[in-house]
Amino acid sequence: MQIIFQYPAWFILFCILLGLVYAGVLYYKSDHFSDDSPNFSWIKRGLALLRFLSGTLLAFLLLSPFVKSKFVDKIEPLIVFVHDNSESILLNLNSEDSANYINSTNEMLTNLSAKYQIDYYSFDEEVKEIDTLNFKGRSTNISYALDQINGLYFNQNIGAVIFASDGIYNQGNNPIYSDFNFPIYTVALGDTNQQTDVKIVNVRANKLAYLDDKVQVEIELQANHLQGKQYQLSLSAKNGLLFNKTIPITKDFDEQKTTFTLDAKRIGIHRYTVQVQEFENEISLANNSFEFYIEVIDDRQNILLLANAPHPDIAALKSVIEVNKNFEIDIQYVQKMQANLADYSLIILHQVPSGTQGAKNILSNIKSSKIPTWYIAGASSDYGSLNQLQNIVQISIQGKNGNDVNTYFNQNFNAFNLTENTTSILRKFPPLLAPFGNYKLSPGSTVLFYQKIGTVQTDYPVLAFQESLGIRSAIFVGDGLWRWKLYDFLEHNSNEVFNEIIEKTINYLALKGDKRKFRVKTNKSAYFDGEIVKFEAELYNDNYELINSPEVSLLVTNEDGSAYPFNFIKTEKAYLFETSSLAIGNYTYTAKTDFNGKKLAASGAFSISAMQLEALHTQANHNLLKQLSDKTGGQFLEAKDVASLDEILLNKESIKPTLYESFKTRPIINLFGIFFVIMMLLSVEWFARKWFGAY
Repeated sequence: MQIIFQYPAWFILFCILLGLVYAGVLYYKSDHFSDDSPNFSWIKRGLALLRFLSGTLLAFLLLSPFVKSKFVDKIEPLIVFVHDNSESILLNLNSEDSANYINSTNEMLTNLSAKYQIDYYSFDEEVKEIDTLNFKGRSTNISYALDQINGLYFNQNIGAVIFASDGIYNQGNNPIYSDFNFPIYTVALGDTNQQTDVKIVNVRANKLAYLDDKVQVEIELQANHLQGKQYQLSLSAKNGLLFNKTIPITKDFDEQKTTFTLDAKRIGIHRYTVQVQEFENEISLANNSFEFYIEVIDDRQNILLLANAPHPDIAALKSVIEVNKNFEIDIQYVQKMQANLADYSLIILHQVPSGTQGAKNILSNIKSSKIPTWYIAGASSDYGSLNQLQNIVQISIQGKNGNDVNTYFNQNFNAFNLTENTTSILRKFPPLLAPFGNYKLSPGSTVLFYQKIGTVQTDYPVLAFQESLGIRSAIFVGDGLWRWKLYDFLEHNSNEVFNEIIEKTINYLALKGDKRKFRVKTNKSAYFDGEIVKFEAELYNDNYELINSPEVSLLVTNEDGSAYPFNFIKTEKAYLFETSSLAIGNYTYTAKTDFNGKKLAASGAFSISAMQLEALHTQANHNLLKQLSDKTGGQFLEAKDVASLDEILLNKESIKPTLYESFKTRPIINLFGIFFVIMMLLSVEWFARKWFGAY
């Protein structure tokens, strides 16, 4: 204990002096104590001493002193026992080994619990505070388990962490690269020898495919101790077997890859199963099959090319569009147009309106249809009518002659990217014939290519874009687009540059926006068994503002026709539903609601497949466990030696209580003892003075 003063310590002399003066004036200058008999003289001195002490203490408290006290806390060490609860643990344990291991472990823990507190945890893909094991974990995340223990026991006295595992992990990071604040005593389970096994290590295929695509499926195979045998591999779907393949196994430890090609013929989510024939005495049969899913969608864009008259540009555009399987082009001419505009994702107007074909009714319908439009202006265009039809750029023609213009790329354009090769070759393309006049670009318009007249780079656009109320449009100003295609082929023996410009322009313009007022989706299209499936729903009013006043129902249906009804939960502005109780299979879902007297519905599909991670890796990784123990100052033990772990830990000198010193500073006036001392001094003095008649 230490006393701390706010004032110089020599101020205590004033306190003592004040106590002496106070006692002297009261007892040696007062007539009440004038008796000088020997007995009474001692009484007076005693009373004066009491008054001196109480006065000095009171004066001392006026100096506002503090007392600093030291406290020592003793924290006993604890042992944390963490056991792997994943499926791979069972693969290499027979009943006899399992019984011996369990008995030895229980005895070891019982001996340790006599001296230390023991906390029990199991882990697989997550960590649980539990001392019972079922070995049903479908994945293993060692780094996450140890990180959780590190966080839970931060700044506590962990004597040791006993970590029992086979060292196999298939989720998370390598734990060797993490830092832990405790010694890890690893107990090695499993077998490090390669067991007889054939397995499908991985299947690679695009999860999303477009209708009529060719989808390549790559399969990785592995076989142990089966040299001279054959992989009997099959690929099947819901409607039966699709492919069979026989591949010889040429090595004792054999790794091979093979491929299949699937035709995406039907829209929807399709489940496929890869199966390899099993062999006798295999350690695991769970890794002999692998399920994967491919979602096939139809994302083809119907494009209407409406022209004033036949022109080489039309053939150039058609050659690009028709080779892209996601585009379908319909070429029509104004005087004979027969088309339902609602069937198209993009309309290309080639030199429409023209001086001879005004086509007011057709153009009025196109404008009101809110369909993305690409205007290609040329020598036959009526620029006065074109200015009224679009708001990207206003062109005021001055005279009938035009300018031969080259093009240069706008470095600030960022709506989509062109390759560096394209932007460099663009400068060499043949010139276009552009109208001579003034160009006024509208606010919100962005330019991809500018006009270069002679050596002068102008701010007049060749190709410009605009997006208004979610509808995109573009204008190309210049006659001679077809020359670009010819030049590209003559110079480079391909149309790669020309095709890139046309394809990316069409892709950008024809991108479909979602204008639905009721939307439902899942956060993924493929899930593992037990994983949470999240459904999200959004409802918009006529002003496209999110609302969630009406109730929304959800019906999930599996392939067998069994239906599972649910109700969405309202969030702040939308709807949410989550479940992890659905079995393996393919599902469709439909959400329904009523809003403003209208019944709205939205649907989708998803799949749930089995998680096979634990069956893919069956060879124990004891080297990882040794590295963990060495790095943290622990010790590595085989499972058969687990009974000796209690003796090791009980004799470990580093496992001992931790002493923590802490200090507390507080004013002396707050100490109850000081109050009682002063009260006692004053009370004894008062009683003695009363007794001797001083009052």
